[in-house]
Amino acid sequence: MSTIFINQLNFSYGDKEVLKDITLKIKKPSLISVIGSNNCGKTTFIKCLSGVMSIEECVSIDDVVLNKKNIKKYAREIGVVFNRDICQFLFDKVIDEITFPLCNLNYSKKEIKQALDEINGYLFLDDILNREIWQLNPLDRLKVLLATSLIHKPKVLLLDDVLLGLNDEDREHILLILKRIIRELGIIVIAATSSLQDTIYSDSILVLHEGSVVYSGRLDEILEHDNTLTRLGIEIPIMMDMSVKLKFYNLLDKVILDEKEMVDELWD
Repeated sequence: MSTIFINQLNFSYGDKEVLKDITLKIKKPSLISVIGSNNCGKTTFIKCLSGVMSIEECVSIDDVVLNKKNIKKYAREIGVVFNRDICQFLFDKVIDEITFPLCNLNYSKKEIKQALDEINGYLFLDDILNREIWQLNPLDRLKVLLATSLIHKPKVLLLDDVLLGLNDEDREHILLILKRIIRELGIIVIAATSSLQDTIYSDSILVLHEGSVVYSGRLDEILEHDNTLTRLGIEIPIMMDMSVKLKFYNLLDKVILDEKEMVDELWD
């Protein structure tokens, strides 16, 4: 079972301390959401775990420690999507973008086809594989970035606010895809987000404030601190807030975001 260890992670930009003594142990399969207001350190956290920022000896995946000596080996263990900016793409055509990591690793044509077929089974890419990147809508661009980050079968996938800008239906679509990938491929997904709505399927949530983890736990446990979350600049969706209050009176036993589902649950 793969595990990512984070031991006393600290990071500063010059004199400004951004991350403070973060220590975690995460086992697969799991979806970990990292939430906080702007400038809380969540993007820097993802960048540190990805190796983009220079840190030494405080992050490891199984026996692979993130340092200058192991950076290439460590990179094989992770996939990263920072956002959906079109500047991230290297190629014009979708299929070339997705298969590039395997070409770069000298996979055979047969191996590449097998890997492409497998990732296509999760992300439903048939209709866009031979299209140009610039022709894609935001949802399909995100799917391409996810496919490119997952095709080499990493142990850990890092995401930085990738659902930002998607409508509710597309957000739900991606979250359900990620949940299936986590379950069937047995990976760890660590996803930074600014929206509590994105954490609905998380196994655990980390609340960051000024670079420190101030709360951690399941969504229902985090929502017990609703007043504090609001003070930290984390907006609680109306339906989520209503769920918390109804759970308090034992009228619901879970957090529900869909209005129709909530009505059905209360009616039953």
